[in-house]
Amino acid sequence: MIRDLTDSEYLLAQKTAEEYRSQGYEVEQGAPLEFLPGFRADLLVQKNDETKVVAVKARQSLAADPRIAELSRLLESKPGWSFELLLVSEPERVDSPEGISSLDGEHIARKLEEAERSLQVGLPEAAFLLGWSALEAAMRSLIEDQGITVTHITSPRFLLDQATFHGLISRGEYNDLSRMLKYRNAIVHGFGADDFDDELVTALIDTVRRIAPTEESS
Repeated sequence: MIRDLTDSEYLLAQKTAEEYRSQGYEVEQGAPLEFLPGFRADLLVQKNDETKVVAVKARQSLAADPRIAELSRLLESKPGWSFELLLVSEPERVDSPEGISSLDGEHIARKLEEAERSLQVGLPEAAFLLGWSALEAAMRSLIEDQGITVTHITSPRFLLDQATFHGLISRGEYNDLSRMLKYRNAIVHGFGADDFDDELVTALIDTVRRIAPTEESS
């Protein structure tokens, strides 16, 4: 099947292709498969005698593609071949109160000031969460500047993916923020991390300052 990838599928496919290439694999995107006429692999990954067919799907795409199960069965009988299915993050709605609105540039700046004060008085986890709140508001503002309306709370991963896909944050910033997201998840769900420190908080605040809208532009 030949299909166009959604924004989120394309982003994950590109990221996965980069990871495989960094490991010495040859990667072809949209590769036709001779044993399944009319079907193109999102990624065809090869190294030595190993060949892997990678399908990148949002859940709605997966449900609409009955040939994925057929492909998986066919590859089970082909020596040296394997199948990998990657599901992309989706704009999951998070429960929230009525009448919410995203922070503007002025309020983002205030959040960052509160984060810095919290760090100064020895509350690094509180500072980190304040900084992360400012980050999500800043990314949402950047995304909306592209004409994409985000009117509800979504997962942090979805915001990161969208900001990266539209070139609003760099690949390096994406990787750094993805690592920080793990600490955010640990903190908000009541876990601690031995390697969490003030430098991580400072790095987050600095990143938000680089990408956040100014008060004049908000």
